[in-house]
Amino acid sequence: MCAMRERPNRVFRMRAYPRWILGHLSKRRVFGKLIILTGLTFIGGLIFTSIAKEGNEGKPVSPVFKEFHDCVRSNLAHLKGNYDKFWHLFTILTKGCDDLEVYKALDIRTAKNQDEIKYVAIPHQDEHLTMVTLGIGHDQYPNIEFFGADPVSDINKDLYVNILGGNYFEYAVSGTSGMQKSRVYEREGYEEKTTKHIGVHNFFKNVLHKDRIDILWIDIEQNEYPILEQLHSDGLIDRAGVKICQINVELHKDLFEPKSDSEMIKFHDFVWKLLEDKKYIMMKPYYVKGLSYIRTFLINVSDKECTDFFLK
Repeated sequence: MCAMRERPNRVFRMRAYPRWILGHLSKRRVFGKLIILTGLTFIGGLIFTSIAKEGNEGKPVSPVFKEFHDCVRSNLAHLKGNYDKFWHLFTILTKGCDDLEVYKALDIRTAKNQDEIKYVAIPHQDEHLTMVTLGIGHDQYPNIEFFGADPVSDINKDLYVNILGGNYFEYAVSGTSGMQKSRVYEREGYEEKTTKHIGVHNFFKNVLHKDRIDILWIDIEQNEYPILEQLHSDGLIDRAGVKICQINVELHKDLFEPKSDSEMIKFHDFVWKLLEDKKYIMMKPYYVKGLSYIRTFLINVSDKECTDFFLK
């Protein structure tokens, strides 16, 4: 057998670079790593943005919503982030969007009570409808199954149970459950009290046992904002499996915190989220200057159960 030649052991030595060269090389390595890290972060951001965009664009958009979005957004875009002007000019800038041709697919009629006008989209087919009023306000509307919630039972309980044959709940319905501040309507007018609140998603799902609310009226004196935040896709109402087809709502400011921007910010953010969410259109805006609130009408043009009844 041939003897295997042994390879000589090699000794690897670091080259003796001057210190200034080693420092330069070290900086280059750090700089190189920073370039790689920045590149990966940038690519990751592009991927995330692409996924988010695809997820948003992948959601079906109603032609009615598209016309609403294009009209309202173009009129409000210059006010994004300017909460004061957005609040005070909203109804002026969006009122013209109520005359869109596509809205002829909706049969919208007025419903007057003692001191205001609300709106109802009339179904184009016979259907048993459910109406829920949060903050009753002594209103009377016949021929619908009624559910009313108000922390003041005086007049309201008799109205809903004995006159309308509906169901009355002595709750203040808002975003979360617990004892919270409310402005309640007594015989002599509004008073601020601490009352028992129930979370709206819990009220619809576990108290009313309803998966679809056809008509919802909200007049709860500034507690409306926590409810509105839950209307969007993947909000608590959505996750509870509850659809709301149409909503009349009053959006207030300066009730609990006079001269605060907090309610104007909430209103601003709600409208922009509504435009992104592709679910509700907002119509019939009316600004009540003396009392500083905006009354408006929302229609769900995304959920098929709703559109089958209210869109021709």
